[in-house]
Amino acid sequence: MDTAVAEGVTAVLLAGDVVEDEHDYFEAFADLRRGAQDLADAGIRLLAVAGNHDVGVLPRLARAVPAVTVLGEGGRWEAVTLEAGRAKANVVGWSWPDRQVTESPLGGLADGLAALPPAPTLALLHCDLDQSRSPYAPVSRADLAGAPVDAWLLGHVHKPSFSADASGRWCGYLGSTFGADPGEEGPRGAWLVTVGAGVEARLVPLSPLLFDTVEVDVTGAEAPAGVSELVTDALEAHGEELAGWGENRPLAVGVRLRVVGRHRLRAEIADHLAEEDPRELDATFAGARYFVHDVSFEVYPPIDVAAVAGSEGPRALMARRLLLLDGPPCEERTALIAGAREAMLEAAGQRDYKGLEPPELDDEAVAATLRRAASRLLAEMMEMRA
Repeated sequence: MDTAVAEGVTAVLLAGDVVEDEHDYFEAFADLRRGAQDLADAGIRLLAVAGNHDVGVLPRLARAVPAVTVLGEGGRWEAVTLEAGRAKANVVGWSWPDRQVTESPLGGLADGLAALPPAPTLALLHCDLDQSRSPYAPVSRADLAGAPVDAWLLGHVHKPSFSADASGRWCGYLGSTFGADPGEEGPRGAWLVTVGAGVEARLVPLSPLLFDTVEVDVTGAEAPAGVSELVTDALEAHGEELAGWGENRPLAVGVRLRVVGRHRLRAEIADHLAEEDPRELDATFAGARYFVHDVSFEVYPPIDVAAVAGSEGPRALMARRLLLLDGPPCEERTALIAGAREAMLEAAGQRDYKGLEPPELDDEAVAATLRRAASRLLAEMMEMRA
């Protein structure tokens, strides 16, 4: 709210799940009223849609806090037009009517868009993107792209994915404003959306806590004891990079440390990290308190991958796959990644993973997973031969 006032925005838009639970009326009331009133005093509107967590309580809160406007209450599309000088923008929204919605909510969108003045249109929707069997308002990216909307501002998934496509149309999850899950890394905050001839947006980091991965390559380490200094150097460099965020930099950073590389003293380095465990670190870099919550050890013996690939047998096959992953785009590399993606999505849909968000599986994410697995397996194969 303070950032909105400082930026002099026309409106603040909330994409649902403002409240954690249907019974959090009293827990949320004071904060919501205070924030809404601060915005109202600054002439800023507060528009929201209800999601699956606050389907009933958010409209009740809005009735108690008149400065809050809930769009599309009861599962109907509703629009308002915002004006700032000569500029206009339409905001259309849809709020959940029940705790579960198994059908796409896009059916009534045309009614919500009817009779709107000519202006860029922003759509607020709490939904499950590209999950056709989801009970959380499933919608497809293709259907969103086919609607006469300039930007889709989505709620539900905590990790932001809001971005523009080649045509300049924005779509994706806004994400949570606070970094609360070590498995969902990256900055958290609010999006500053500018509407003019088109739509532009940028993330304003606001969360005082950031989770991130820091990679330390120990290939050039002269001795195992030198690895500790490499770790602190990498964390200090990470802190200096975050210092560039200025006032928006986090106060605390939780790190997943990836120790990578190839080294003939692999076992000794592992023993050293067991004795000087990076998870015991408690240090401040560039004004942020750093702690390591997880260490991944991915150091393998030096291997001439090209030479192994030129031989025969399973080791050669694995080495060729590694060279393929590290090489330029080609049909064989594309097929390898596509097959792995299909297998990973199938695994993610198994019973033990029900209720979890699907992993992000772009080409680079899949290739990185394959590369780690192939490096580990090749190292184990080489040790077995020895």
